[in-house]
Amino acid sequence: KISNGTGEGYTFPLSQNMDVVASLTTNADVAQWNADSLPADVVSTENGCIVCNSNRWPLIIDPQLQGISWIKQKESAPERNLKIVRLGQHDLIQKLE
Repeated sequence: KISNGTGEGYTFPLSQNMDVVASLTTNADVAQWNADSLPADVVSTENGCIVCNSNRWPLIIDPQLQGISWIKQKESAPERNLKIVRLGQHDLIQKLE
């Protein structure tokens, strides 16, 4: 139950085995991402879901730098104006503006 602060509680129906990845994408999409060099691990697939379902600029945590080549390939069209920045980069703020 979730309380509304007045002592009343509300119960929301929830699925026991909700799969966000399955809700946001298809097996064909994931297979294409893997063919396009996105690693097949769970975190990479979740990052792919975030990238493909975001309306703006998603933040991707990619400590092993495996997703960068996939993003470069996916967004390589000149009109996309792709910028890849790293935390600590001296011109980070200028690139983000």
